[in-house]
Amino acid sequence: MAGVSATGWRTRRTKAGLFVAAGALLVSTGCANIPVTSPPQVIPQSVPAAAPAGGGDLRYDGIVPRPGESPEDVVRDFLRAGGSIERAHTRARAYLTAEASKKWNDNAGTVIIENNFYLDSRQDGSEVLLSAQQHGRLNDDGSYVPGAAPYPVTFSLKKVDGEWRIENPPPGLLIELSTFESAYRAYQVYFLNSTQRKVVPDVRWYAAPPDSLPTLLVTALEHGPSKWLEGAVGTALTGITLQTNIVQERDRVKVYLTGLGDQMDTLPNQGFAQLVWTLSQLGVGGVEVYADGQVIKPNGARAVILQQLSDWSDFDPDGLTVNASGYFVRDGAVWTTKDAALAGPAGRSSFHAVSVASSIDERSVAVVRRAASGGQVLFVGAPGSLHSTVSGAALSRPTWGSDTGEVWTVRDGREVLRVALDGQAAHVDLPQEHDIGPIRALSLSRDGARVAVVAGPAGREQLWIGVVVRDNDTGAAQIRGLRPLDFGDTPVSDVSWSDAGTVIALTRSGEQDSSLYSVDVDGGSPALLVPTTGLPGPPTAVAAGPTLLTIAAGALWRTPVASESWTKVEDRRGGESAPAYPG
Repeated sequence: MAGVSATGWRTRRTKAGLFVAAGALLVSTGCANIPVTSPPQVIPQSVPAAAPAGGGDLRYDGIVPRPGESPEDVVRDFLRAGGSIERAHTRARAYLTAEASKKWNDNAGTVIIENNFYLDSRQDGSEVLLSAQQHGRLNDDGSYVPGAAPYPVTFSLKKVDGEWRIENPPPGLLIELSTFESAYRAYQVYFLNSTQRKVVPDVRWYAAPPDSLPTLLVTALEHGPSKWLEGAVGTALTGITLQTNIVQERDRVKVYLTGLGDQMDTLPNQGFAQLVWTLSQLGVGGVEVYADGQVIKPNGARAVILQQLSDWSDFDPDGLTVNASGYFVRDGAVWTTKDAALAGPAGRSSFHAVSVASSIDERSVAVVRRAASGGQVLFVGAPGSLHSTVSGAALSRPTWGSDTGEVWTVRDGREVLRVALDGQAAHVDLPQEHDIGPIRALSLSRDGARVAVVAGPAGREQLWIGVVVRDNDTGAAQIRGLRPLDFGDTPVSDVSWSDAGTVIALTRSGEQDSSLYSVDVDGGSPALLVPTTGLPGPPTAVAAGPTLLTIAAGALWRTPVASESWTKVEDRRGGESAPAYPG
């Protein structure tokens, strides 16, 4: 992630079915060489995909080799041309020798470098040293891997018919950050969470023409989750492959599959959910699925041929309604944003509540209470029948994933616990290589597949995103693949999931300088500043859901998503803290 950007808050990834890709010059690396227009054609299974032959990219018409170009300009234009979407990156190959063009594998992933790189010509122009800072990289499946590191490359050049040409291009694409931001777009490939009742977005970045996207995304489904999400998600499409290219019609797409086997006459319902959620983000209208040439339907009540996103809305990875309650603590009592105290003892100030979390269905709550003898205790259950579970000197704000039968908390900054409704507690394994220091806050995504963690020494806390891997036999859980999201030297104090692919982070620089940022969890986009104009003081906590909640000057404030207008939730005396939305 390229540091933070103060360009204003906006929603970058709207949910599938609301996002329409038409009209944009869109996206691909490492895609399969699949025909993308009707009529259907058999897909060559061994050939990787690319954009259609002859599909030029007008944005790059000005980038062509010119007579007398210096070695530095040849290398610079080679990097810029890497963002073009025509087949096999013909424009970039124009800067290579004929032999180098034959050997260059442009499908071996993509390295993204910062814009302020340095080129130094040596050996009378036969060598050009690139000194750059790596911003991140794309794997050959289009998944983004953040990571800043020095990236030096020495290009060898030779003269061909009097013009300098590159002899040793590195495998894959090497492009500037500005090229990446203008040429690539993020798309979600949907897999299944551990309960198989929710889909989980797996973000892929592509630079391909719009008519290739349906086939490209279903091919990504076929190949399985990205390396980061392996073990955290599943699929109902194992062994099932595209038989022909996807046919696009005015109000639907037709998906032709094979590989169901003799024992199956249709896909599992979860497989339909994966396909419909993945394709609906392209504004396709509806999805028809065929197996070996025969149209197939889901089992049960959803048995219709044309599948719409609304048919699979219960697989929504976020699962919150627009009417979901916000929760907070007021003078030791738990209240909701519907101006009502929580039923039962936790709704009274004498309970001495510290923080609260509600299950996504709002039938259960978890409340951390200050104990009379010192320390803190976690209470779990239905609002009117809470019972005590684990205790410690300090417990982090609790958090629920998609499984409403357990809640997570962190004891004394180090011990991650998951607590069942019956009070049974189990440790969540955090491998030694992920020793990130004391944990200040931990929040599960509402699909349960990812976790956001604020951790580190006091005054130097970072935001980390990891995945949750469960053992299907024992139910044991482990946090893996923790990645830091870069805020420079600014410490992070709180985090909340806005949706399955975005978190809201609260940073602080001193007592009077706090900021809110919207951050994509794969790190492929810069953080966007959430305006706090109108708040009476710096925000001190955050919760994201149908609206954004924060605490400022001891009072609860909210703003609609993508708005810049904060309003006080209730005209009360204050004494409010610890906002939370279900999850």
